[in-house]
Order: sequence, then C-alpha cells, then structure tokens
Amino acid sequence: MTSDEAAIASNDAAHAAVPGRNYKLPSDIDQLMAVFGAQMRLYSKSKIVIGFIIIALVIPILVYSGAAETIIKGAADASPSPSYLLILLPLFIIAIPAMMAGRILSSEFRNRTAYLLFTLPVSRHIYYFGKFLAAFVLSAGVFAMAYAFAVICGSGYGLSYPNDVLGSFVMCTAGVFALTAMAYGLSTYFKNGSTGLVIAIMIFLPFIVLILKALTGDIGFFNPDYTGSVWDPLMTLPPFTGYQALYMIDHGVGGMFLGELYSTFLGPYSTVVYVAVSMIWGVLFLLLGMLNVNKKEL
Repeated sequence: MTSDEAAIASNDAAHAAVPGRNYKLPSDIDQLMAVFGAQMRLYSKSKIVIGFIIIALVIPILVYSGAAETIIKGAADASPSPSYLLILLPLFIIAIPAMMAGRILSSEFRNRTAYLLFTLPVSRHIYYFGKFLAAFVLSAGVFAMAYAFAVICGSGYGLSYPNDVLGSFVMCTAGVFALTAMAYGLSTYFKNGSTGLVIAIMIFLPFIVLILKALTGDIGFFNPDYTGSVWDPLMTLPPFTGYQALYMIDHGVGGMFLGELYSTFLGPYSTVVYVAVSMIWGVLFLLLGMLNVNKKEL
C-alpha cells in the first residue's frame, strides 16, 4: 500500500469512527455569509471605512457644539435642519460606494489572492456576490447612520416644506446599490480598480445633462415657459438620486444658489421610477462584472 492509499484509508476509517456524522459542503448561503464576513473583517481594518464613519459622526458634533448653526446661517441664512445637515449627499452618494467597492476585486486579482479561494469549494458566483454584499451593506450602513444623526439632531429646527424622510432614504439606498454595483462590476475590468472612473463619470454626468438642457433651451431659468425636456429620462439615472433624496427631505433646501442649482437636477418622475432605474442599473453592472470574472483564467 502506498503512502497516499494509506492516508485515504486512514481518513475513511476516521470518518467511519463517528457514526451518524454527515460530511458535506456548507450550503450556498453559508458560504456566501462566510465570504461576506471575511470581507467585513477586512473593512474593519480599513482607514477609509473608519474615515467615512467619522464623517457621519461629525454631524452630531457640529450640531451640539453650535458650529453647524453658525456655518449654515453664514452660508445660506438657514438653520441646521436635516436637509442642510445632509447637503453634501449628492457627492457622498457617489464617492462612498465607489471607494468601498471600486478596488476590492481588482486588488485581489492583481495580488492573486482571489485565485486561492477559487481552488476551495467556493464558487465564483458566491465569492463575487459575497464581496459585493459586504460593500453594499457597509455603504448603506454609513448613509443610514448619517440619516439617523441628521433627523435626530436637526428635527428641532423644523423643515421648510412637507418632507418624506423614509422615501428619501429609500431613494438614497437605491442609488447606493446602483453605484456600488457599477464600481464593483467595472473594477473587474481595470487593473487598478474603477473608483476614479466612476466618481468622475457620475459627478460630471448631471452637469453634462444640464448643459444639454441649456443648449436646447429646456432648462427652467433659461426658459420661463419650461414644461419638460427631452432630456428628462436621463435624470432618472443613479447620480441624480442624491438630489432627489435631498429634495424629498426639504423642498426648499439650498438657499438662493444651491437651491436653484439643485432644482435643475430634479426630474418629473415618481420615487418608484428612480428606484426601479437604479435597481436595473445595478443588476446590469453586476452581471457585467460576473461575466468578466467567469472568463478569468485560473
């Protein structure tokens, strides 16, 4: 008997020595959660993640120290209501998902660590979606924290107009899903990730649409008879969800300059349309990334 045969026989004997034990692979859900947990542990050591959490914690610090009221009154002659405390939401709804998800897979494929997992009983699909789930949950968690702080700390200052905080958060979460999926899916195609590309495209896309509307005279402050634009369907895309979410909290947010600017990024559609477009956008980019992962050679 060879050494390999002896090892197999010994292993079989060990298994037989424990009657009733069923040796089988964990379920797909268990494997998915294992990949999710492993990625969350990596995030717990990330300075970027800690930085985003600190940014959310700045909201109550500014409010209770009185600094928020001083800054906002000086800039917009307004009080630190929830909408003003979340005034940078259109920027962060792009930056946070892109920075959370834009380099996960690219760094693992570049460093060859992903290939080690593929040799284990974990399928590519489970590995791929487990990593994405961690990026999305953590990104959405940061925004949930910011919303909670803004509503709790700013509710005493009231709102200018009727608001829908829950609808705003749903809109925000849909946008986070779409942008996380976009950064994550595209990261499989770039050696250094997709963070910079996604941030650049998504920040400038609203302004490109704004320019197109201005050139055709389809924009409010260029055309007092504005009733709609052929470009309006483009305003359902994910980078516009931050503006919509902010508007839903307070229709009068922004003051003279920001209010006028933000209002140009608002489309005439319902929340359901924006959420549906963001979900479809996210799913398409996830599938695009999955196709590339499936083609990678081991």
